[in-house]
Amino acid sequence: MMMKRFQIGRVALLSGCAFAGIVAPAHAQSAATAANATPAADAAAPSAQDIIVTGTRVVRDGYNQPTPVTVAPTTELEKATPTNLADAINKLPQFANSVSPQSNSQLQGNSGEHGNLLNLRGVGPTRALILLDGIRVPPTTFRGAVDVNTIPQLLIQRVDVVTGGVSAVYGSDAVSGVVNFVLDKKFEGIKGVAQRGVSTRGDLGNYRIGIAGGMSFAGDRGHVLASIERFDSDGIKRSARVYGDDAYAAVGSVPGATVAPGRAGNPFTFLPNLRFTTNDYNNGIITSSTAPSLTNSIFLPGGAVRPIQRGTPTGTPGTNVGGDGLYIPGFNQLIAPLTTTQGFGRIAYDMTDTLTAHVQGSYSRSVTSYDTQAQSVLGFRFFSGNAFLNPAVQAQMGPNDSFAMFRFIAEQGPIPTRESTDAYLINSGLEWNLGGWNVTADYTHGKSVTKFAQTQVEVPKLAAALDAVRAPNGSIVCRVTLTNPGLYPNCMPLNVFGAGTPSAADLQTVLGVSRYRAMNITDDFVVSARGDIFELPAGPVTVAIGAQYRRQKLDLTSNSDPAVPVDFTGLRGVPANRQTRFNNTNVGSAFGKLNVKEFFAETLIPIFKDQPLAEELSFNGAFRYTDYSTSGSVKTWKLGAVYKPIQDITLRVTRSRDIRAPSLFELFAGVQTQPVNFNDPHTGTPGSIRQFSGGNPNLDPETGDTFAAGVVLSPSFLPGFDISVDYYDLKIKGAIATQGLNDVVNECETSNGTSPTCALIERPLPFSDRTAANYPISVSLITQNISFLRTSGLDITMSYRTKLGEGDLTLRAFANYLDRYKTQTNSIAPVIDYAGHGVNSQTGYAYPKFRGTLSANYTNGGLTLFVQEQMIGKVTIGNLKNDPTSFYAVPAIKPVFYTDATASYKFDVRGEPELFVTATNLLDRKPPLVAAAAAPGLLYPTLFTLYNVAGRTLTAGVRFKF
Repeated sequence: MMMKRFQIGRVALLSGCAFAGIVAPAHAQSAATAANATPAADAAAPSAQDIIVTGTRVVRDGYNQPTPVTVAPTTELEKATPTNLADAINKLPQFANSVSPQSNSQLQGNSGEHGNLLNLRGVGPTRALILLDGIRVPPTTFRGAVDVNTIPQLLIQRVDVVTGGVSAVYGSDAVSGVVNFVLDKKFEGIKGVAQRGVSTRGDLGNYRIGIAGGMSFAGDRGHVLASIERFDSDGIKRSARVYGDDAYAAVGSVPGATVAPGRAGNPFTFLPNLRFTTNDYNNGIITSSTAPSLTNSIFLPGGAVRPIQRGTPTGTPGTNVGGDGLYIPGFNQLIAPLTTTQGFGRIAYDMTDTLTAHVQGSYSRSVTSYDTQAQSVLGFRFFSGNAFLNPAVQAQMGPNDSFAMFRFIAEQGPIPTRESTDAYLINSGLEWNLGGWNVTADYTHGKSVTKFAQTQVEVPKLAAALDAVRAPNGSIVCRVTLTNPGLYPNCMPLNVFGAGTPSAADLQTVLGVSRYRAMNITDDFVVSARGDIFELPAGPVTVAIGAQYRRQKLDLTSNSDPAVPVDFTGLRGVPANRQTRFNNTNVGSAFGKLNVKEFFAETLIPIFKDQPLAEELSFNGAFRYTDYSTSGSVKTWKLGAVYKPIQDITLRVTRSRDIRAPSLFELFAGVQTQPVNFNDPHTGTPGSIRQFSGGNPNLDPETGDTFAAGVVLSPSFLPGFDISVDYYDLKIKGAIATQGLNDVVNECETSNGTSPTCALIERPLPFSDRTAANYPISVSLITQNISFLRTSGLDITMSYRTKLGEGDLTLRAFANYLDRYKTQTNSIAPVIDYAGHGVNSQTGYAYPKFRGTLSANYTNGGLTLFVQEQMIGKVTIGNLKNDPTSFYAVPAIKPVFYTDATASYKFDVRGEPELFVTATNLLDRKPPLVAAAAAPGLLYPTLFTLYNVAGRTLTAGVRFKF
């Protein structure tokens, strides 16, 4: 019991404190308790009067906003995680299942979103609005999210996280909240950083260098800022970490069970050394043949065959322990290499005493590259007379016989993938002070270009090369060169029978590069005015009004568009689920544009001030009318109140209606396709299935309803201590979602073939046939307004500042208790509560009920010692109520603690050089084992969006400021 109390206490506290003041996006100022956001001992911290905290357009000095916000100074974030701001922000408990370099390469280089995509409340990266100093950051991924690697970091003063819906204030996408990267616009001097990092295992080498400067000119009427920086990380191979090369998977625990794995009678368990018996890594398994003696044979080096050695059966048909078969070795990436380069410049000038103009721009380039699984020959059919067949094998075949073979080609190694994003952002604006009214006008132009390139097999070339025959002169040639001369003039016959074949040179003839290029363009115009309209006894009534016009465009081009027919003339043996240009990633083209017209208003009404039991009572309201060229008009609103009965206590409440409009990709995407390794519950057969998806121009905006209520305590009898406790409840209706592959197949299976989703599954035989021959060819996934999501819980923030000896001690804590996270994938699916549960999959999730971060910062003269403890609460694997396919016979994961620490010393000399050493995951905690119900070794066996997989890493460097 004492240990449990101690664990709860460790994570009951952290930083904060903007429990109260959340202020205007670009121009208002507040001296509210946002000052608590910066360490008392930080000499470089701005004064309270300089802090502009995100959340509303009408706040005046001293007002406490109803919507809670977390303020994270970059000085704090860098101490815990010096690599980049996104990695540090993701340690805050309000974020869950964010996409990062740690999860990029887990997805086999498919057409998903990559980069650092922040996921506030775990409801999806596109439901949190990303701002750069109050300016909407245009999307950088083709699916509509923002890769925050593209945001220049060296001049970021702090990061404000608004943990509530504010669409009425900022517009679409602010459903779960806002993440605002706030610039230090008044910075003077020169500062820089140079650091080097590495894991204690000798990998994950990384460096960061940067320099920034700011100065005033023309008698302080003008101010200029500039920065340039670069970050580079080498990444980690899976085989370099525990479990990475052990061929783990989640399989049924009851061999011979009559129910599918994951059901109550055959729950999943985690086992190593597994094999897919219907596939092979680099020999080749004959899965079916018209010559019965060859079925279930495996090729040996040299081309002879022998019967498959099945290994020990598990409760998942076709997946055994040991024996012959497929597993994915650990040569692909666990953490993808990443390089970011960022440049930023800004100039502001007071044209008159009441008129200020500014222009700023940034350029960022983010590059990630990684290796995925090897090239594959999955289900191609080979015919009698193939010139590479061993004579003993040919002797078992009649003249018209053939067989299907599954094999990964290890000789070529993994599939190399490279992605890059170039992002440009230009903003210009004017600010007038007109007789007590503050008028602003801003124009923003954003452009991002994402390029994807993946070297892989071209299916027509492979089919031509595999069908090798003897020419009349006795030489081995591609059959198509005899039957259809001129179609494949450079075709080189390919031998894939047994390990050691083909050669790397032979493989080059069937390889190509799958490419796509996605360009997002945004133009955003906004004008607003803020001022006091009349006086009440408690103070002036303040209003803000404005209008906004935004137009967006997506242009995605691809050389692998599945909608473009592929010519298979003269070819034979191509399986139905492989009839695309490339074997793995085939991304459809997309083109679309829209415009948005918006009008908004916001008001603050003070009711009481400095009255008995009413130190303050204020109301805040906002309304926005939005008209989309694609889906029509929608209205959003927010109502809030702050009540302060005495100076030490603040009560707050807010209710809002928010929206997320469908992205251009969700509206206008062409057909996308990729092969997916899949265990079919209908036939009990593993294999590879072709998955199709696409856009839907009839999508409507999602609707979010948020209720939040909280209390802020700043007891006068304990100076330096603050605590806030906020309850939140977010409901999203008509959520845009694509029903997952497993959901579609399981729903059809549960209905015994009667569900409408069965029409999305293409099988070669009627549903009643449950033999392996009826393994599905493809599944089509449709993007629709079909999903429902509701999440609620508590956010707790604390801080305490005090003197300790000759120095200053600051304690801070963030904590989140997740009460529920309920989703429904469509109107006839069950409602499932994921709170406290997790599972490893290509769309994996992890929602621990409790997360917290506690930090202690002690400064004495030039010495600073910083320690941060991150807690991830208990996670139950699967076993979800209302989900009969999620039973696991594994213990729950106990709470996991990670410790980060920094020691630094600032010298009292010119340039104020500060030497620092940081250790992340100081105690080298290994990730908990959580395997995936997929091909053995395909996904690293842990919840990789939740737990640290790198182990202990060390970073040393110097920061300076002139």
